[in-house]
Amino acid sequence: MRRARLLLAAPLAAMALACAAAMPVQAAGPWWQLAAFPGQTVTRVAVVQGRVTALVGGAAMVQTATGFVAAAAPPPAAPATVTTGSRTWSIDAAGEVMVAEGGGTARRDPGSPELGSGAHLIAAPLAVPGFVVAVSTGGTVWRRAPSGGWSVSLALLPATLITGTPAVTSIAGFNTAAVSGVVYIGTAGYGTLLTSDGGDDWVRADPGLPDDVLSLAADASGAAPAIWAGTSQGLYVHRLQAEPTIPNYSGGSLTGKWLITIALGLGVIAVAGVALIVWSRRRAGRAGADGNKSPT
Repeated sequence: MRRARLLLAAPLAAMALACAAAMPVQAAGPWWQLAAFPGQTVTRVAVVQGRVTALVGGAAMVQTATGFVAAAAPPPAAPATVTTGSRTWSIDAAGEVMVAEGGGTARRDPGSPELGSGAHLIAAPLAVPGFVVAVSTGGTVWRRAPSGGWSVSLALLPATLITGTPAVTSIAGFNTAAVSGVVYIGTAGYGTLLTSDGGDDWVRADPGLPDDVLSLAADASGAAPAIWAGTSQGLYVHRLQAEPTIPNYSGGSLTGKWLITIALGLGVIAVAGVALIVWSRRRAGRAGADGNKSPT
């Protein structure tokens, strides 16, 4: 059975996963680079007819040879459908994953999850036929194995007990050409995460990228395939390496956040336990005092 990595809030599981994810691997070069609009919110990015378009503070912009200029139309929202080869996977209005073979009638993919009404994030890299990633409205990441069958691939750990679990905002994979089998997800809090092994493991892949990623788009139109990210601090780009490697994310991994979350959780439990003991003793004292009173 293939192994799925769950990043849950249980202290022991979180601690074990934190240790497992802490091992750095040196990247071949800069991972993410600021491309445009520093300090501005880029809520949507897409590649339309080989040109990068973005929605920046409500204004539509398009990339030209000399930079970004005003665009006639905003970038389209990512469709809840993806085609690889002769098969098309989609998420319908009820949140079910549908598949159509060779342009035929769509039917529910066997074993697929109920993603919830409004779910729309789905990707299927052409380089790994049959591998599909879809995200539920609750943020759980599901994957379909190339041989068929669905299972949970990733459940994000809360950033803190106060802020809760970061939302999964976007997803990207190269389904237009057999460029890479890697699938990226963008989050509002954990930057980007990627899987390069069919959803068995996910790692943060965002050195240089703001934590809040609002949109992702795969771009196979140029000489160097790229992933574009619209963030709360500008438009960023990651250009695939000739021999891609998982980047070194030093100084900003999930490990610290997991340990802080665990410590806060244990602290809350300890405080609640002390409060319960004090309350119990006071109650017992009052009961003893009442029992010693003589009737009048």
